Amino acid sequence: MVDFGSWGDLALRTFVNVSPSPQWANRQIEPFLGLPFGTYLRSPPPTRPRRLTAPLDSSHDSIWQRLQVLAYIESEQRCSEQEQSGFLSKLPYDVRVIIYELVLGGQVFHCYAQNARSRITHYVCNRPEHIEEEGFQHKCSDAFYDQRPSIHGKTAMSGLLVPLLTCRKMYSEVVPILYGSNTFVFSQNFAAFGFLKLKLPQQRLSCFRRFRLHMRIPRHPDLNSRANRDWADLWKFFGTEMRGLQSLYLEIQMLQPTEAQIEETPDEQASTWLKPVVVMAFEAQRARGCQVEIEIRGVKHRPAQIHVEVAGSWPDAAEAEIMERSCAVFHSRIRTSLG
Repeated sequence: MVDFGSWGDLALRTFVNVSPSPQWANRQIEPFLGLPFGTYLRSPPPTRPRRLTAPLDSSHDSIWQRLQVLAYIESEQRCSEQEQSGFLSKLPYDVRVIIYELVLGGQVFHCYAQNARSRITHYVCNRPEHIEEEGFQHKCSDAFYDQRPSIHGKTAMSGLLVPLLTCRKMYSEVVPILYGSNTFVFSQNFAAFGFLKLKLPQQRLSCFRRFRLHMRIPRHPDLNSRANRDWADLWKFFGTEMRGLQSLYLEIQMLQPTEAQIEETPDEQASTWLKPVVVMAFEAQRARGCQVEIEIRGVKHRPAQIHVEVAGSWPDAAEAEIMERSCAVFHSRIRTSLG
């Protein structure tokens, strides 16, 4: 089917809406649908008015601030120096950053929403030290899985707001640290991408350092042009808009038809959908040491490491050939993980 972009998407939705039997119509358009996060990725950034537009005096920037790789504060955000505050006027910015990180950082936030239109809620993980080793089997507090706010959860949420509401200067310093020094965990596509693309100011995306997502994929990324486009957009988003990531973990859950298509696809033909994954993972690791980990059926895969292994095994091969071989090896390991 020819991909007419947004017009084609509109035509599919219209077909369902005008059909006497929406269930029948949904079955008919299933082979032509994209992936569930595609519409979020193509959405324009939020345009809600922001109050933090006044400039800070850049003459007082510390060495840490001037080194953009290490600094959290955005150079364009300027505001009053708050000289009446001993904390803000006497302590160097570098020391304040350490304090902010000790107070707000080092936590794991499990984020979810009841539906695509509801408010996004979070719980502070009570077992953060086990999240790396347990992967998709990680269990947090009972409050998170019951999806009922607990007393501990409310206390943790309110504690995060205190420095944000103190003053404009502290807000500008704290917000990037809040996103950058904590781990964000999502278990729903609509909650994750609704937050990242529709609610969060675009300039904050580069503040994230650690992001984890349980992702459900209802169809193979190479099933049709829409799914292929959405899959490529996903990895472009992680690589270019969330360009501060140091750790990206995706636990991918597939339906049986998707797994069947993977098992039927020759490894040598897998680059059409795995190349965006390997390219993003390898370039992010080379640029900033970002570790991309994909877990499928309990087996963890590191695309960048696969690329390094293939390049070491074929030192004289051209980059294009190395990429093709990397995708083939990656696909073979995915098939093996499916059993």
